[in-house]
Amino acid sequence: IENVVTSFAPRPKKAWWQSENGVEHVSIQLDLEAEFHFTHLIMTFKTFRPAAMLVERSADFGHTWKVYRYFAYDCAASFPHVPHGPPRRIDDVICESRYSDIEPSTEGEVIYRVLDPAIPIWDPYSPAIQSETQWVNHPRLNLDWEQEGRNLQGRATGKLQDAVPRVLFCTGGIPACLCCGSAEPSPHTARLCTATCVGAEPPQPRRAQPGHVQPCASDPNYAQPWANTVSSEPPTASCCDCNEHSRRCHFDMAVFLATGNTSGAVCDGCQHNTMGRRCHLCKPFYYKDPTKDLRDPAMCRACDCDPEGSLDGGLCDSADDPARGLIAGQCRCKEHVAGPRCDRCKPGFFGLSSENPQGCRRCQCDPRGTVVDGSRCDPVSGECFCKRLVTGRSCNQCLPEHWGLSHDLPGCRPCDCDVGGARNNLCAMGTGQCQCRSHVVGRQCEQVETGFYRINLDHYTYEAEDARLHQGSVVEREPPPDCPASWTGTGFARMLEGGWVEFHVSDVPFSTEYDVVIRYEPQHPEAWQEVGLKVLRPTPVSASSPCGNTIPADDQL
Repeated sequence: IENVVTSFAPRPKKAWWQSENGVEHVSIQLDLEAEFHFTHLIMTFKTFRPAAMLVERSADFGHTWKVYRYFAYDCAASFPHVPHGPPRRIDDVICESRYSDIEPSTEGEVIYRVLDPAIPIWDPYSPAIQSETQWVNHPRLNLDWEQEGRNLQGRATGKLQDAVPRVLFCTGGIPACLCCGSAEPSPHTARLCTATCVGAEPPQPRRAQPGHVQPCASDPNYAQPWANTVSSEPPTASCCDCNEHSRRCHFDMAVFLATGNTSGAVCDGCQHNTMGRRCHLCKPFYYKDPTKDLRDPAMCRACDCDPEGSLDGGLCDSADDPARGLIAGQCRCKEHVAGPRCDRCKPGFFGLSSENPQGCRRCQCDPRGTVVDGSRCDPVSGECFCKRLVTGRSCNQCLPEHWGLSHDLPGCRPCDCDVGGARNNLCAMGTGQCQCRSHVVGRQCEQVETGFYRINLDHYTYEAEDARLHQGSVVEREPPPDCPASWTGTGFARMLEGGWVEFHVSDVPFSTEYDVVIRYEPQHPEAWQEVGLKVLRPTPVSASSPCGNTIPADDQL
């Protein structure tokens, strides 16, 4: 390039390349000194934009050229055989008119994007896409300054006096070997590596030499993704913004496009349990310590979550994110699990298990038999906390000798079975019915069945067939096979009218009140008219005994 008025730095808009007066067809050919992936071109003109121009590229140092795009005020007149836009595919070569109008008269731009954002790109690594952005070492701009057919009003010569192209070659970290790493090196050049990382101070631009342009980003709003220098050394840590967790990275076109052509760097082999494009994230089952610097080797700490009670086997929140409700290191518990480590069941649940998708099982406690909150149980065994008179895993049974499970404070009531009428002190838990002896009824076995009487515990039985008989005889009987016998002993003493039976009582332990009961079965249809009872005492009654007030008439009944 000749006729450079001044250098690009430090005031780019005050510097421009100026075309020679009287020359209508000119070209600008840039020697980038190295190979780049070409993504877009922005030119700013000091005065009017050209009536027609085209953008070409060369990937073999100027031996062959390929046209990228035609620009013209009148495409049909300037390039009659070129289709008029818009393009339908990335590799369509068309002519467009929107950058060739007379206005503005200064600082008008011509913008060309290799990858048109209006055209979907499903695979940025496809051969078609790579062929459009592949190695460029010589872009060339062919300009036609004739403005025939356009009203220039006030332009004396009809020719553009000067113009300043501002060329942005977004290297995207892809000079020759895709920079820092991963692609095959160009057969034409030595391997290139970056020496400046994103955000680093860019190198000072060199003064443009005839035939060369410093390939650098001249737009102050454009952040260089990768600066370049020629080197035969492998990529170093200075190439990659990996937060000191890796010394290797590679270029990824998809990342480059996703970041708005800012950076395509992707770190390789992140260490210290980090991951991500810049090793800025923690691996699964690790979280970012908020007290550590991003470059600290101990930035990522292991999650301390119980794998049995945590979701995803112990995964924790990797970093603080208030908008999403995330807290670095916080464990995410299963539905029925609680605790900072998700290592215990919630109240009312038990049996923490990794096989249970909800973590724990619900307690099966009878609220009538449990203390305080009827839904709680032992978090490990599942046994419920029973009231004083209640038992069972679920607290749904009364203790032995108790019945009537209820919401009462003790939980159950004693059976209180009658000592004489019941076989034991056990009763039915639901009804409280005791186990009664024969001919005894009632819940507590405290009532005698109709047709039977109850004898005292200290009673004595004297059989008539063993007594002295007068006008009587002993009749022995066999017990009936189908019902209880109505007698005791061996049978009966059959007595005739006027006869008597003498019982010898010798085992009364002391003097007190006694009841005399005579049991008999009359064989005559009518009741006996009279039965007499006489008590024969061996000695007179002592006045100091409980029977001291007894008179002889009391012994005649």
